[in-house]
Parts: sequence; C-alpha cells; structure tokens
Amino acid sequence: MLAINKVRYGGYEANLHLALSLARNSVFVEATGARLSDSSVTKMIVVVTDNPSANKSATLREAELIRAAGIGLVTIGVGTYLDRYELSAVASYPYTDNMFTVNTVRNLSSVDADVRHIICGGPSVFVCALQQ
Repeated sequence: MLAINKVRYGGYEANLHLALSLARNSVFVEATGARLSDSSVTKMIVVVTDNPSANKSATLREAELIRAAGIGLVTIGVGTYLDRYELSAVASYPYTDNMFTVNTVRNLSSVDADVRHIICGGPSVFVCALQQ
C-alpha cells in the first residue's frame, strides 16, 4: 500500500495497452529474470486504473497475449469513471474473482487481502510456491 500511496496522477487517458505490452515484453522475459517455464513461480499482473483505456481493442489484444503466456491478470478499477466491461475482459477467468472496484484510492486497502489471496494462496493456477 505504501507504493500505491506514492503514485502520482498526471493525465486523463489510460494507455493500458502500452502498460500491458511493456510488462509482457520487458518484465515477463527470461532476460530480466522471469522464470516463465517454472510452474511454481506465480506470474501475475495487477492493473490499477481510474479510467477506461484509450485504445480498448489494443488493450484487449494485449490482455489475451498475456493470458496466453500463462500470466494472470487482476484488475482494480478506482472511482466511478470506469469501463466495467473492459475491466472484466482484461481480468483472468473467472473475472468475478479477479476484478475489483473501489470508490477512491483510499479504499484500495479494502481489496488488499483478496488480491494477496489470489497471488499467494488462491484457488487458481497462479498460486505462490511459498504460502504465507
């Protein structure tokens, strides 16, 4: 939560497709230490957004590529100006377990335990090797 509280807001468009592409092409690659073939390592992206994406079709395409690579997606929408369809389409299946919404940034702590459970002990294929 400390890191989230330090985030600065600086625009009105969410270039979510670019963020997902960056994660897929620069973070989740073996050259940066990703252990893609190790099934005991959780591979998960948590998306926090307060706006619909600027390019919905590109965002949905990137989400599909990420899921196809075996990387899970959890979406958290903040505020009221959200596209709930897009949040659900980006989130891993079942989206009802992997999509959350909160009214304000200050309410993010209300989903903290749920997101930790998904990443480190949830009933999905994206379970941490070391349980808490």
